[in-house]
Amino acid sequence: MPRTRQSKAAAKSFRPKVEADMNVMDVIALHPKAADILAEYGLHCFQCAFNTMDSLESGAKSHGLTDVDVENLVTDMQELIDASPPRTETLILTKEAAKALQLIAKKEKQKTVCLRVTTDGSGGFCMEFAGKPMKSDKMFRCKGIAGVSLIATKETLWSIGGSTVDFREGRFKLDIEENCVCNSNACTCKT
Repeated sequence: MPRTRQSKAAAKSFRPKVEADMNVMDVIALHPKAADILAEYGLHCFQCAFNTMDSLESGAKSHGLTDVDVENLVTDMQELIDASPPRTETLILTKEAAKALQLIAKKEKQKTVCLRVTTDGSGGFCMEFAGKPMKSDKMFRCKGIAGVSLIATKETLWSIGGSTVDFREGRFKLDIEENCVCNSNACTCKT
């Protein structure tokens, strides 16, 4: 796999740290090409029924990989993350979504409501109501709509930063902004 150098600005931005004890699907949620690296090691964990329970290490060892193989796998995953362009650490809450959240808060007799955007344990993302933000959360609001906000961790924003939460067809929708991850001057991701 070719390695690229980071710019000084990219090196300073937040980068998730890949660990051997991380859940397989959490690693895949960090970067869409993580599944390709797993496959290179003979691990097709992203298709396995145990992918939401196995860590990288336990999944690798159950397929006969050694401690050195696990270390190399973690290193390759981290290099993939480190070579990726950072996303903006923002989420956009549309007026339609903010108004829908206000209605829910009113029905539930709450003055404020937070909608957490997070991984769903299967490599995707979901939204769930949260009582209070944690210290590590970033918070986003819609101008002109009081009492409602989106919250997300830096790890979640690493994967979906710049995306929009909307309300249409009677449901909240997460419109994930596409981000080029091919690290190539001849990129065709957005064409």
